[in-house]
Formats: sequence, C-alpha cells, structure tokens
Amino acid sequence: MIVRGLRRTLCPAMTVSRALVLAGALIGAAACGSPAASSRAGVPAEFRAACGHPGTQVNVRKVPVTVPHAACDLTGVMITYRDYGGAVVPRGGGGTGIGNSSGFRMTIQPGSLDVSVNATGVPGNA
Repeated sequence: MIVRGLRRTLCPAMTVSRALVLAGALIGAAACGSPAASSRAGVPAEFRAACGHPGTQVNVRKVPVTVPHAACDLTGVMITYRDYGGAVVPRGGGGTGIGNSSGFRMTIQPGSLDVSVNATGVPGNA
C-alpha cells in the first residue's frame, strides 16, 4: 500500500520531468541546426531563408535595401520587387549592376559582394 501511494505521488512528477527533459533536448537540437541569431542580425527577415540557397526567390518588401554578403550569401537567388521585376544574383567578384526598364536595380558591391536592391520611378517608366 505504501508503494502504491508513493507511485501515485511520484509518477506525475516523473512524467513532468521527462517532458521537460525532452523539451529541452528538442530546443537544444533546434538551436544547433539554425545559424546564430547574431550572424543574421543585419539581414532583413525576407532574405534569411534564402541565405546560402541558390534557386530560391525573395520578394523584397522595402527598398532601398543592402544585404551584407558576410552574413548572407545570396549567389544564385532570384530577388524581385513588386511591380518592378527582378534578377538573379550572379556569381563573380562583384562590381556588377543589373537593371531593367521597370526601374529595378541590383548592385553587387566589389570586394564585399554585398547585394543592394533599389527601384526608382513609376513601374515600367524608368
């Protein structure tokens, strides 16, 4: 009888502590699989998932914007801005400017390889 009483008293506590250990392990594993928050601090939210993933597409929310290459490699990523079109970030040493007749402009800075995006004028009338 005493054993049953202790089991009833301790089992809920053991279940809670097992759940806490499991939750802690899951949070720890998730933290290990994602980049450190400080390394992406200078990267706008819409670009974060595309960092290091060529072939993905980013829809820019606000221009002008510059994404530092040291924090986020956008090589091969399609970047667009609503009503202005877009372009794929090219490989290379930088110093590249890409634009279109809608007023979309993307510049890859020489040396740093930072990607700058801007759009000017009324869409289609650059």
